[in-house]
Amino acid sequence: MTDPPPPPAAITLLLPDGQEIGRVRLYERLQMETGLWMYRIGVPLWQTTEGGGVEPAEYSTWVTSAQLRPIPGVALDQVPTHRNPTGTAAAPATPWVWVLDGRTSARAATVHAEGCALATDRAVPVKTTAALDALGRPGTLACTGCDAAETLLPILAHGQEDGHTPGT
Repeated sequence: MTDPPPPPAAITLLLPDGQEIGRVRLYERLQMETGLWMYRIGVPLWQTTEGGGVEPAEYSTWVTSAQLRPIPGVALDQVPTHRNPTGTAAAPATPWVWVLDGRTSARAATVHAEGCALATDRAVPVKTTAALDALGRPGTLACTGCDAAETLLPILAHGQEDGHTPGT
């Protein structure tokens, strides 16, 4: 018989718009082969039921240390930690950078991940919000040769009930 996992530790989650969620659950830490540390968290929230009521639920995801802040007085030493066996040093978190390529009357714009070989030398760097805004405009596409389509299109499609994915 195995011991039950330790209870999750409380930690603060920083949202992309600068808001903080003061107490989310930190379940485990995982060091990737690149050395980057990822943290599995759970965010308590409410969800609607079929009958129109609400019930407690939890959204679970992996984030980097850039999205977390410790809570003073909360010990994290019992959080299960899975180190990369190769012993690679931790790499700093790198934010996503996108480039917007095109937007001339003759050619539709395309959003690429920075460094995509399919982007032209006329592509300009944009932040994630600007990339999402561009993809919301008719005629703008997300590149399928890099991470742009796989990463950005699900964000745009989230919550859309008709199943339409912008940019496709």
